[in-house]
Amino acid sequence: MGKGFNLGQMFDNSQHPPTLDVARPKIDAYYARGFRTVRIPVTWTEAVGGTTLANPETGRIDRASPRLAELTAVIDYALAQPGLHVVINSHHESRLKDSGDAAVLAQLWTDISDLFGDHDGRLMFEILNEPHLSNKEPMPPETLREMTGRAYTVIRRTDPRRIVIIGGNQWFGAHEMALT
Repeated sequence: MGKGFNLGQMFDNSQHPPTLDVARPKIDAYYARGFRTVRIPVTWTEAVGGTTLANPETGRIDRASPRLAELTAVIDYALAQPGLHVVINSHHESRLKDSGDAAVLAQLWTDISDLFGDHDGRLMFEILNEPHLSNKEPMPPETLREMTGRAYTVIRRTDPRRIVIIGGNQWFGAHEMALT
């Protein structure tokens, strides 16, 4: 996959406009310098710029969302670059992590898999970024296993070959894997 960069502060918070026009020059600049992986953090169930991409109670994605249309355009543009890998995730999902609601996370990844399941295999899914609680404590391992296990199962139903990323139970450090 090679060197990677983060296209943050666009779809996970409102620091930068979540548009292809803003993302394209960043993708082009890193790609020209040999970077071949881009991570696009996405907040789905928490409000960003006053709207959510998915219902926080059900996990169902709002397929009519203008932010979703822009996210799809950015993913498609990135995948149009030869050899560029793309990682999308669920990011800053504080309420979801605090509640431990596996059904909401599973529905979210059901919809994400449905929306992007036909995309190139260079698109990877990171189920739950930095799964710590809002008080910064690690998620209980059994809760995290239940949540990521159910999400993984629904992803596999749609796409048995997609690369799926699952990390530790707090900050995603490799040392945390033995704790989960």
